[in-house]
Amino acid sequence: MEHKQAAKLIIENIQLLEQAKNLLENEVHKNIFDVIDKVIKQSVEDFDDDMIASCDFHEDQTWFLSTKWKQELFSFEDTKTWKNLYAFYELTNEGCNERSNDWWLTNFFPNDLDRVIFNFALWKNGFNKTLAKEWKVFAIQMNNDHPQIEELGFKFNPEGNWYLPIQSLDQKLVVENYENDTLEDTLNPITEALEVVKHAHPYFDKIVQAAIEKFNCEDNAEGE
Repeated sequence: MEHKQAAKLIIENIQLLEQAKNLLENEVHKNIFDVIDKVIKQSVEDFDDDMIASCDFHEDQTWFLSTKWKQELFSFEDTKTWKNLYAFYELTNEGCNERSNDWWLTNFFPNDLDRVIFNFALWKNGFNKTLAKEWKVFAIQMNNDHPQIEELGFKFNPEGNWYLPIQSLDQKLVVENYENDTLEDTLNPITEALEVVKHAHPYFDKIVQAAIEKFNCEDNAEGE
C-alpha cells in the first residue's frame, strides 16, 4: 500500500521531479562541489610540503599529491602520463555496497548506501612490475610500521590504500547556508578530515619513499 501511495505521488509530480533532477545535476551539484573544491584547494596549499592539485569534482575528479610523488612527465589532464606518479590523495566514495546512490551529493549526507572519503593510494602502475603477493606483503608491512595512520582514523586496504571516512554534512545547515551563499560554513566535516590528512601526510610520504626504494631501486640506481 505504501508503494502504491508513493507511486501515486511520483506520477502526480512527474514533471516536478524532472525539473528537480535537472536542477540538482546542473546547478546544485556544481554550486556545492565548487565550494568543496575551493576548501580542499586552500587546505592543500597549507600542507608542509610542495603539493599540486586538480579540483573539479563536478565535471571530473578532485585529487592532489606531493610533487615528490611524481616524475617530471606528469599532467593531471593527460592520462598517458599517469604512469609517472607513485601515489595520490583523492576525494571519492567508499563504495562498499553492491548498490550505489544515484546522485553523488547523496554520499555527503546521511544515507544507507555510501559515504565520502579521502583516499590515499599507492599507484601500482607507477612502479616497476611487481607480483600481487609482494605488493600486498609490502602494504601490510607499511601499515604495521606506521600504526599512527590507523590511530588517526584511516582504514587500511591491503591492496595499497588507506582511506578516511568523512562525517556527513548537516542537511539543515546546508539548506540554510545554500540560500545565503555561505556554503563554506557548512563544510566543517571536510575541513576536519583535511586536517587529519595533513597529520598523516608525513607517514604516507615515508611509505611512498619506501615503495620507490623497494620497487624502483633499479631505476634509481641507473639515475645515479
